[in-house]
Amino acid sequence: GVEENFFELGGHSLLATQVISRVRSEMEVDISLRDFFLQPTIESLALLIVTTMAGQCDPTVIENLLAEMKEATNSGS
Repeated sequence: GVEENFFELGGHSLLATQVISRVRSEMEVDISLRDFFLQPTIESLALLIVTTMAGQCDPTVIENLLAEMKEATNSGS
């Protein structure tokens, strides 16, 4: 499950390195091995990835998306 610890399920640093490499190539997000050890569940790793991706976005893009969401919410009520 998403809340299970990677290392408690038999994962080790070599496999963690492979996961990190896959995240970099597939999602273009750079996380460290230390981050992986601190976030050893799918749930916490996903949150780290999303947070990192948001930090890499142009703030204007985020502001525009939030404005569109607000407008959609207001027009739907």
